[in-house]
Amino acid sequence: MKAFLGIDWGGTYIKVGAVSLNGTILKKTVYASEKLKRKQVFLDTIKSLLDSFRAFDIKAVGVGAPGIIDVKSGFIYNLPNVPGWEKYPLKHVLQNKINIPVFLDNDANVFALAEASLGAGRKYRRTIFLTLGTGLGGAIVLDNKILEGQTSALELGHVPIALEGTLCGCGGRGCIETYTGSNHLLDRYRALKKEKLPRKEVKEIFTAALKGEREALLVWEEFSRALGKFLAGMINIFNPEIIILGGGVSGAFRLFKPFLWKEIKQQAMWPQMKNLKLVKAKLKDAGIVGAALVAQQHLCQ
Repeated sequence: MKAFLGIDWGGTYIKVGAVSLNGTILKKTVYASEKLKRKQVFLDTIKSLLDSFRAFDIKAVGVGAPGIIDVKSGFIYNLPNVPGWEKYPLKHVLQNKINIPVFLDNDANVFALAEASLGAGRKYRRTIFLTLGTGLGGAIVLDNKILEGQTSALELGHVPIALEGTLCGCGGRGCIETYTGSNHLLDRYRALKKEKLPRKEVKEIFTAALKGEREALLVWEEFSRALGKFLAGMINIFNPEIIILGGGVSGAFRLFKPFLWKEIKQQAMWPQMKNLKLVKAKLKDAGIVGAALVAQQHLCQ
């Protein structure tokens, strides 16, 4: 069966899947990003993975990478949350290794492409997409086209919201993702608990908040205030019809949505919010599907 390989490269997990022409994931595997942080291990793993996917006729590989990409050349400028990949020609190197066409784009762009084509964004002309995970990725769709600059990414996660703030992986301070990223949420929770806790995951803070734990609820309230102020600014600029949230942290959406709406309504200009919708992404693995769509579209051009 003809298929495309989609690679959703996150700061915590790298998810890879064979995707059919209609966007169905035929086979999927997940790796801890830490295990594939070295370039040679990453390349060797993708090559060996293709061998295990031989049941499918893989025509091309699409990669959604968490940073700034030159889409035409497949060159990585910088991955803020994945050190060691600065100024790296991934398309050229990986393509030579596996002898299959390779195409790259920013991870938030491929997420947006999948949701706009097959998911929650299909009926809308003006959409803000956010991926909430280790960092904060963002994409804007205007008139059914992803807004891009000279490079792949708008890098919404690196919009500063504090004059003096935490040092970010991009080199700046006070970026929105330093207040919403999963590592910040976990660090803040441990600080509030004032005790040495074993390493937790964000979903455990979500579960604790559902049980009414004060510290866990405060983490989500602070998260919502920061994200709400940021989104209010984006709403005032882009006047979206819908905001679609994906990524691992969005698993707590039903908990933080009320806090988030409250902050947005206090900060955004009301004419910009008329009929605005705030929803969770529809597709389970939008990053994989979107990366495969990137490969499919580029190969058919």
